[in-house]
Amino acid sequence: MITEYKNEKGNRMKKILCVIISALFVLSAALLAGCAKDPAENSETTDEITTVPEDTVIKDDLPEVSFKGKTFRVILQEDSSGDVFTEDHEIGEPLHDAVLQRNINVCERFGIELDVSKDEYSAVNASITRSVKAGSDEYDLCFVHMVSGAALAQSNLVLPFQKLPYVDLEKPWWDKDIWNGFSIRNNLMMVNGDISPRSFSITSCLYFNKTLFDKFDLQYPYELVRSGEWTFDKLYELTKGMTRDEDGDGKVSAESGSSDIYCLTSWYLDVPYSFYYAAGGMLVSKDENDVPYYDPNLERDTIIYRKIYDVIIGNNAYFETNIGNYMRVIETFFEGHALFYDSTLAAAGTLREMDNEFGILPVPKLDSAQTDYRSFVNGASSMICVPATVTSESQREFVSIIIEALASEAYRTVTPVLKETYLKRKITRDADSADMIDYIVRNRVFDMAYVNMHDGVGSYVRDLLKSGATDISSMLKKYQKTAAKKIETIVKAFDKSLK
Repeated sequence: MITEYKNEKGNRMKKILCVIISALFVLSAALLAGCAKDPAENSETTDEITTVPEDTVIKDDLPEVSFKGKTFRVILQEDSSGDVFTEDHEIGEPLHDAVLQRNINVCERFGIELDVSKDEYSAVNASITRSVKAGSDEYDLCFVHMVSGAALAQSNLVLPFQKLPYVDLEKPWWDKDIWNGFSIRNNLMMVNGDISPRSFSITSCLYFNKTLFDKFDLQYPYELVRSGEWTFDKLYELTKGMTRDEDGDGKVSAESGSSDIYCLTSWYLDVPYSFYYAAGGMLVSKDENDVPYYDPNLERDTIIYRKIYDVIIGNNAYFETNIGNYMRVIETFFEGHALFYDSTLAAAGTLREMDNEFGILPVPKLDSAQTDYRSFVNGASSMICVPATVTSESQREFVSIIIEALASEAYRTVTPVLKETYLKRKITRDADSADMIDYIVRNRVFDMAYVNMHDGVGSYVRDLLKSGATDISSMLKKYQKTAAKKIETIVKAFDKSLK
């Protein structure tokens, strides 16, 4: 398999050429299956491949057609490379090799080539915007950050998925939770699911230091999670009095070299959102026609905010607001100086190298009456969208067939490896934490207010915590008119795209 990329200037860097002979396909499959290891050989890096029994696999309804070497053009950010690995060989890393196998399967099945362009975050959006406004047909599929996708949608630069005939968003390989947050008039401008393995890693969770739990004779919260009793009240109890001046200098510090302990280490662009949405918060509702409207619930949000405030401000957590100190948030936990750490599943890869033992938990519920644990999906999560330059009926058929194929093949080939081998075995240290992964990814939360009003009402909890304020009513009232008008603008832009 020949590989080659190209940048936006057209310099040939690399491109996946997927006209692959059957022998290579069979060899790749054999190598992928053969990279399993005996758990007894290495308990920390068990890399056996999880497969789905053939008779229980849900398959797509795509026509069997050959596009005779036609190129399918993808653009993505550098940090989303894991969604479409472009190497032409396996490297013995299960997730990488599963994505590679997905690509091979789709290329062989439909006789296509994949052309992948990569660039930094801001440059990708600029490239898509420039291409669509110029009317140049450069891309068929875009992997973008969630907030970027929302901006593209508002500018009518991407297609509603309703116009892509072979993408079936009712299939299990598409994330159903997105409908609650992003759909308008029962349609979507950006989606994700199994097609983007990276999106799972951007799901919020809570880490706890098991070594410190043992030191202070605290019970691991695993059974609280399983019984449905893992709530913010329990988190408050566990964190109360745990921020300590261990070096006796009269202050608690997160500076490097300090031996002080924090009850929680957190970043102000993460924890306000992960806590708020985990507790059932939502700022936008939908009417009977699936049209969004600004709908804050003052009574509910007052309760939610108070519980968040008590844990972070009341219990003197490390709540970092200076971007220059961002790395100290994870370093404080990594060095064994925090009981809890709010982050995403992606952080576990780094934490596996820490000396102290750690565990993974879902973010707590508001109370035991709340039905499910809810996990916020960070704005850096990958979403896919299709540029508005895909205009002809034949091109939309081609693009939608390949998108659906990449997603459905990932559902069968990539996701079992992602969940069972990567998330549950490679990034965790114990069976209980592996069990927690299911609770974490089961109910993922997306909110229109967060992605479209990130510096307004969508960030009111962040702004209140940063100021140390306790009253939310004035803040919600402040945004009433601007939020309602913003949503009206979003709906109008969406309606224009549907025409």
